[in-house]
Amino acid sequence: FFFLDLTMKYLLSVATAALSIGLTTAAPAIVWKAGSSPASPSHISEQIDTLSLLDATLNNDDSAAASSTGLSAVIFLVGRDADGSEGLVSMASSGKLPGVQEKHAHADSIHYHVDGVESSRTVAKDARLSGGMNVVEVALDEFHRKLASLAQSDQEEESVEDAAVEGGRKVNKVEQKRRRAISEADVLIVSVTDKDNAAAIDSSIVKAIDSKVVQNVILSSIRSTDEVKRSRRMAVVDKMNKSARSASAGRRRRLDEDNENNNDDGNQQQEEGVYYVNMTPNILAGILFFFMFVMVTHLGLSCMNMIEGQDVYVKKLPAIGREV
Repeated sequence: FFFLDLTMKYLLSVATAALSIGLTTAAPAIVWKAGSSPASPSHISEQIDTLSLLDATLNNDDSAAASSTGLSAVIFLVGRDADGSEGLVSMASSGKLPGVQEKHAHADSIHYHVDGVESSRTVAKDARLSGGMNVVEVALDEFHRKLASLAQSDQEEESVEDAAVEGGRKVNKVEQKRRRAISEADVLIVSVTDKDNAAAIDSSIVKAIDSKVVQNVILSSIRSTDEVKRSRRMAVVDKMNKSARSASAGRRRRLDEDNENNNDDGNQQQEEGVYYVNMTPNILAGILFFFMFVMVTHLGLSCMNMIEGQDVYVKKLPAIGREV
């Protein structure tokens, strides 16, 4: 145990030093799985995004079976400190989480670079995409009520409809809807800050780890403000690089077109002195003769059509001198 405590303190000191000089680009995460008791946790330094981590944790047979009787996972997210730095490392390094340090040796895996932990809303979105389960963001007191209700037997468990009146006061519809969503939830995201009681946070995490109705427990921290700014700057740089690559590809295409135009100009220079006409003299003479033939034929037929003969024929001609 003394060696594990020294190892925990050493890892926390290294993480704190990395945060102070700005080497980390993502948040850490510790994963506990029910029924899994490895000799030592797996230390994973490769960068992994939140969606992949939740997909690997939630999409298994044990989590699917637990979702019908209990909670598939409880995710604790420690908020930023007042100065915008990461809250989990500062709380652990200052000794405010003794129970978590004791449970650290029984963790299934420890991820040092989890990308995408920007807020509880983004983590909830990734959890819905990965497992397709009911995900609800809760506070510490709501988590304790949920854990207590799951620990009760079926006969003693209070239904949501019976909870419409509590302590003589009527619960409004918004609170009833909230309680119904929590009762039907498969994954809970518990958001805590440095303003909350550190002892309450530590005991809540330990209770979730020791609970038989919780299959997976994930402890992580929202990335610091500096890391978020650095990530956004990197995204802007990547976007600029993509734009530069597309612009260079466009310049290459324009150079190819210019080379083709230059080749066309060379061919035109070789064909100087050659002229193209619409018709040859023979074709023009043939067209003129055709129009002349049509005009002469039309005149001839028109003149022949004007010839007229007498309309009345008699057998006896008039006497001479009597023609008129």
